[in-house]
Amino acid sequence: MNISLRLPEEYYDKVRAFLKDRGFEERKIEYAIWSLCREGTCATLYRSGSLLLQGNGALFLKEEILSLMEEPSGVQIGCDESGKGDVFGPLVLCCVIIPPSHYKRVLSLAPKDCKLLKDEVLLKKVEALSPLVEAKCLVYEPEQLNELYSEVRNLNRIMDRAYRTLIEDVRKHYHVEITIDAYSSQSPFGKGVVFKKKGERDVAVSVASMFARARFLLWIREHNLPKGAGKDAITKARIMLKDEPHKAKKFVKVFFLEG
Repeated sequence: MNISLRLPEEYYDKVRAFLKDRGFEERKIEYAIWSLCREGTCATLYRSGSLLLQGNGALFLKEEILSLMEEPSGVQIGCDESGKGDVFGPLVLCCVIIPPSHYKRVLSLAPKDCKLLKDEVLLKKVEALSPLVEAKCLVYEPEQLNELYSEVRNLNRIMDRAYRTLIEDVRKHYHVEITIDAYSSQSPFGKGVVFKKKGERDVAVSVASMFARARFLLWIREHNLPKGAGKDAITKARIMLKDEPHKAKKFVKVFFLEG
């Protein structure tokens, strides 16, 4: 039996020590932070924060590990975006609120940075996570994004504005720290916002990345357009812009093609 769950960073050492005290022995696994086994049951922690449990004792071990974790004293809030690096489609920004009572159930669904998940797996996980969290999202369609970019000429400043709107909305109901995955060298936000490099290491941020990506993927599928900014996507975008410029502005981030 294979079971995965998300292990918060603050529990990496505690769970490792717990396993060693239970007689689990270390083994070397490529790309793993640590891996320990005992009598055919293994626990392997990967850099993504995913803890893979294998063997007949996996289910029982999962419950033991979850019992080591304390329920957070308050909601956990994290924010991330999707679509910034794709030539087609919207820019989606989401903030996710995880209630303390649902925190361990969220961990049981093994959320992680959306870039590490295949599309179908991500969409299924988001469906399972939806009843457990509150997600607040802003979707900037390409046409709106193109207009904003023509005024501001900087995508990060557009994101600053979008996140401020989301933060204001969140703070109508929650007065706790908000973590945002850093997208520039300095935080444009004030007190109470953690602008975190590699923010996906935070559980709530990784869940937010998944919700943002899910919104983006559904839009792309609805319009039957390619993801990413590879050669094929750029070529298709240039052809659309040349042949149908008015249509292109509704589907293409035109500023991708400048220069």
